[in-house]
Amino acid sequence: MILLIDSYDSFTNNLAHLLRESTGQEVVTIHNDAYNPDEYEQFYTSILPLFEYIVIGPGPGHPAIAKDVGIIGWLLQKMKTEVNGAVPVLGICLGFQSLCNEFGNPVDKLQVVKHGQIYDIYPIQSEDKLFTAEQKVSSFGSVRYHSLYVKDLNDEIVPLAYCHEPNDENNVENRILMAVKHKTLPFYGVQYHPESICSSHGDELVRNFTAIATEYNRCHRPFVFSHDKQHRQSLIDDHAVHESFLIRDGKLESNGVPNVVLKKIQLSGDIQPTDICDYLHKTSGNDFILLNSASIPGEWSIIGLPTRGKSDVITHSVDVPEKVIISKYKDSTIEPKVVTEDVWSLVSRLMKEKYISREDINEKLGNYHSRDLPFFGGYMGLVSYEEGQHIIVQKLEPITNNSTPDLKLVYIERFIIFDHVTNDWFIVSISESDDTIWVENLYNNITNLSYEGKLKISIDSIPSSVKQLAKQGDEDVIKFELPAKDIYKKQFNLCQDFLHSGDSYELCLTTQSKIFLPSYIEPWEIYKVLTLRKNPSPFSCFMQFDDCVLISSSPERFVSWKDSEKGGKRVELRPIKGTVKNTPEVDFAMATKILKTPKEMGENLMIVDLIRHDLYQFTQKVTVSQLMAVEEYKTVYQLVSVIQGELEKEGFHGIDILHRSLPPGSMTGAPKKRSVELLQDIESLQSTGFPGGRRGIYSGVVGYWSVTDDSDWSVIIRSVFHYDDDKDNAGDVNLYRIGAGGAITVLSDAEGEWEEMELKLISALQAFT
Repeated sequence: MILLIDSYDSFTNNLAHLLRESTGQEVVTIHNDAYNPDEYEQFYTSILPLFEYIVIGPGPGHPAIAKDVGIIGWLLQKMKTEVNGAVPVLGICLGFQSLCNEFGNPVDKLQVVKHGQIYDIYPIQSEDKLFTAEQKVSSFGSVRYHSLYVKDLNDEIVPLAYCHEPNDENNVENRILMAVKHKTLPFYGVQYHPESICSSHGDELVRNFTAIATEYNRCHRPFVFSHDKQHRQSLIDDHAVHESFLIRDGKLESNGVPNVVLKKIQLSGDIQPTDICDYLHKTSGNDFILLNSASIPGEWSIIGLPTRGKSDVITHSVDVPEKVIISKYKDSTIEPKVVTEDVWSLVSRLMKEKYISREDINEKLGNYHSRDLPFFGGYMGLVSYEEGQHIIVQKLEPITNNSTPDLKLVYIERFIIFDHVTNDWFIVSISESDDTIWVENLYNNITNLSYEGKLKISIDSIPSSVKQLAKQGDEDVIKFELPAKDIYKKQFNLCQDFLHSGDSYELCLTTQSKIFLPSYIEPWEIYKVLTLRKNPSPFSCFMQFDDCVLISSSPERFVSWKDSEKGGKRVELRPIKGTVKNTPEVDFAMATKILKTPKEMGENLMIVDLIRHDLYQFTQKVTVSQLMAVEEYKTVYQLVSVIQGELEKEGFHGIDILHRSLPPGSMTGAPKKRSVELLQDIESLQSTGFPGGRRGIYSGVVGYWSVTDDSDWSVIIRSVFHYDDDKDNAGDVNLYRIGAGGAITVLSDAEGEWEEMELKLISALQAFT
């Protein structure tokens, strides 16, 4: 059994997976502060002897700062004089630095920081067995994530490998220490990250160290593994890092098929989801919410049709974390229900009660289409950035006059769905009552209008700007408050300070902009301008609740899950890092050349490794099916990766991954916990932002969770949002907000990042100018 000490890094689970796969052993992970100082001795005497060896993982901070390393420094000092045999140690990055630091070797800042970059590692010729003989006569590539380095070595620590760093000042290469061992104790360390997706020979490193530790234990610790498994597990369970099921027993059992009514239709005249929604909005006055896949890789569009006074709406605010409100859609006459339960547990419990297996649906409906619908009713809605992990809630101030809506989900029983691949439409109801007549009426209305040519929106009827929606004389009411460039440069410099101090590898700095509009301008009209005139996207959406509105043209999928051929669920995440404007002067080849640079690829690689870490919490079957490919959209080219995981049929569920992976790593940076905390303070400096660094709906997620346990969520970027009770609303003027930002790395420059932020801002702001 291997002990992995985690310093709140965002790559720890990748390392745990590498250890399991390379050794076949059980890996127990604890945080470096899992034990209080007064428990250190008990840990050392009662628990540590149960492990074959310790791996001290990477993390933010400096090895000389006690709060950054917790028990690690004490543990290494304790084992310095161990006469009965110390426990073997392998340190990775911060663990490597801690090992060197505790034995008197200074750890300093690199002049040229390396985050997410592949370098050749050169082992030195020695008799040590950490590296193979083949590696000692050549080199191998591995990823560096560090801003600190070990400057000089005393005679207690023996160097084992270096990398070569160009020095432009005197044209002489510097050697940066990459691996060491203690001269007598079984302590080893590497500065690079063997667990990264782009590192090579990580498995060999682990197997070689395991052999070293096994030999040492045979000679010096022959009696330490005599405890039975049940006893040792009971000793460490209270302190180990582990995940629990939101769906408590890990199982879903079908609740049977309700009165499903499904009507498949063909419409005339190249009808799109926006045409249907416009008809609903203008002609029948029906309420709707829209998830619209207007371009690749989106394949489905879903129009949810909530029923006033019947459809349940779940509302939660982190301002009042202990309360969840369940109300009826757009009906203030029905008293809302207040539930004192964790909101994620509540939603999971309610979905378990509604779950219907695809087998039951397909048996009832027969061969209704060439492929399964991804949505058969369920929850549609949004989740704010603040509903994620690591937010310091005490710093937040409400955006609205009351508690800020951070989670809004409506339960949908009636919906229309469009298959963009086959051009087929479906009207569906899963209501407890028989909705056959309702389905037939809607079918007749839509079909007749399409064949009469009255359903298609005329593009000429859509203004080129929201300004044109203002009444004559009200154009001056539309005002903008944008981020201040001088403040942005201060924020950028603060990010650089933290990147160089070892506190973060990447900080996704975001800004907020304000747009003041006449209150009579309808959100749906804004959506049409944004998505039909300006910026069609694979994950656009329109959601209007009683207290907030989201109008999104997002290009980025956060996470989806659907049935796998292996009987469980396949989870997919598609992070975007790296953006180039799509203009007549920039073709695909030029965009590829711009995006395939160390800076852009380093940003993307860090998020890929972070997402792998998130998935490894719940499954050991993780693959990267697309690594840093350039994709073309109407307004931009972007660098996109695809990471997938396989969930067992009776194991964790996609909702566990959604819950534990928020906020999206592409919107935080890495390590996520420290980065989120730092960004709260940095982002609060802009006057257009929220006190306490709140982001609100921006950089949260929006999507659906079907009763069949299929789901798709996109990152809320390139979006406009509004709170009905926003403190900055004034009389007949409503405030809409747009967020925009980008990843700051050590290779960034302030001017370039400002321009990239403006590019992303313009993709949504252009609808208003």
